[in-house]
Amino acid sequence: MWLIPVLAVLAAGVFLCWHAMRNRHEMAVTLAERVRTTALYRQLYPILQECEGRCVEQIKLRRTEVVIRMFRPYKEVIRFGYAAHGLDEVENTDVLQALAQALAVDVPMLDDPKKFWFVRKSAPMDVGSREVWFEYNVQPAYRDDLLRASYDRPQPEEGIIR
Repeated sequence: MWLIPVLAVLAAGVFLCWHAMRNRHEMAVTLAERVRTTALYRQLYPILQECEGRCVEQIKLRRTEVVIRMFRPYKEVIRFGYAAHGLDEVENTDVLQALAQALAVDVPMLDDPKKFWFVRKSAPMDVGSREVWFEYNVQPAYRDDLLRASYDRPQPEEGIIR
């Protein structure tokens, strides 16, 4: 007798959770589409496309800048400061996350979980507030494969033209 009401409550709970997740996903997709039309995205996207063929170790999406760190050439860093490009800081964490999601869709290497993993980080700032940023970090196995491939390529010998 008590089984039917319990199943009804359970079904209602599952439906409400599914509905909330679907709404959150639709909102994230809409926000990512809107981010693609911004000046920030139009200026940042070509830089990330250029980095796609290189040995990227980490991409940090912060409120004030995007930092791209390479592991080959060793510890090369590309900083895309918003203020230096005439852009405002990204104050809203949801917009920053939408920027990260849009980049993952448009730059295929970021969307591959065998190559990169995505993480949200935060650190304390001034009086009780926290800075939130997002990172794409290279998977160790993928980094090793890239390094191995670069060492396996024959290097031209000095003075010999082939």
